[in-house]
Amino acid sequence: HGGFINQIFMAYLPNSYRLLGKIISANMNSTSDQAIAISPTKYYIDKVIVTNASTSLTLAVGGLYTASSKGGTQVIGNTQVFSALTANTKIISLPSLVTGDVLTASQLFLSLTTAQGGTATADIYIYGFDLS
Repeated sequence: HGGFINQIFMAYLPNSYRLLGKIISANMNSTSDQAIAISPTKYYIDKVIVTNASTSLTLAVGGLYTASSKGGTQVIGNTQVFSALTANTKIISLPSLVTGDVLTASQLFLSLTTAQGGTATADIYIYGFDLS
């Protein structure tokens, strides 16, 4: 789904692909909601990049949602592991689960289901198409 939709957007809206929002030093040892401001008022998420982990993220698991308390639309599933981030030079690119919906939420929420178990941070970047 996502690849075809991205081809359509790139053909008709080639300059609309950009960084939609980010959180620097997200707390990967907290199961509390962490808000990420989204600048466009209408957008389609392509992928989420996670990088710059402060430690090897062996235990952290969680997702990204359009509402607090794991509510709204699930953008990244709540079973997403971050264990590939073994150093601050590692990066993971996560495809959005939202393959056919345009979103309008002014914030997204990182909500871990399992905390790292010790001090840990990572940077999260949300990329997609600005349709506003």
